Amino acid sequence: MRYPTTFELPTTDDLTGLLTAAYFRHLLRTELLPRAQESGDPLAVFLFDLDNFLAVNRDHGREAGDRVLTVVTAALKDTVPETAMLVRCGGDEFGGALPDVRLDDAFTLMEEFRRKVAALAIEGDPPLQFTCSAGLAAFPAHGKTDIELMREADQALYLAKTTGRNKVSLPLGDSRMVTKTSYYTTTQLERLADLAKTLRRNEASLLREALDDTLRKYTDQPEMPPAS
Repeated sequence: MRYPTTFELPTTDDLTGLLTAAYFRHLLRTELLPRAQESGDPLAVFLFDLDNFLAVNRDHGREAGDRVLTVVTAALKDTVPETAMLVRCGGDEFGGALPDVRLDDAFTLMEEFRRKVAALAIEGDPPLQFTCSAGLAAFPAHGKTDIELMREADQALYLAKTTGRNKVSLPLGDSRMVTKTSYYTTTQLERLADLAKTLRRNEASLLREALDDTLRKYTDQPEMPPAS
């Protein structure tokens, strides 16, 4: 995604190359939200941070911490669509906006990213391994302004952190979805990830396809005669 170049403050983070927090909020407020309001297209936002990241800097040094952040950034870019607008909020907290992505698809993407992070191992003695927690919110269900949306995403992140970490959560008042691992086994999720990689498709589209097939299976059958 290309961004305007005229902005009084720095627009990108030196370490990761992602947008700065101020510029991200500016673009969300002045471009993405007005576009979604006018078109009616979906828009999701997310925040995440690394669980217990302070221990990485404390025990392994700042250089190791920076290495972790750059590897996580690469995993994030590899997971989300090219249209995503990504931000480093500060420290180990990141976020983004997903234009034209529905909440359920955003949830699936962040679950995929969460698993990628948990599988990472940074060279060291011993190798560095870590997890992340994430929160999601969607326009207009959780807010109509950048302030409302980011507040709800932050609330969802807090919920993920305080209920066990290493999970993706929605705002507290939204009970429509729970973590995918509540519905699917670990083996199913691993097979889904492998299939998505083989087909070069995202997991959300494969799940939608499976759901469509299930709905057709049970709704397109001829009506059964009433039992006598």
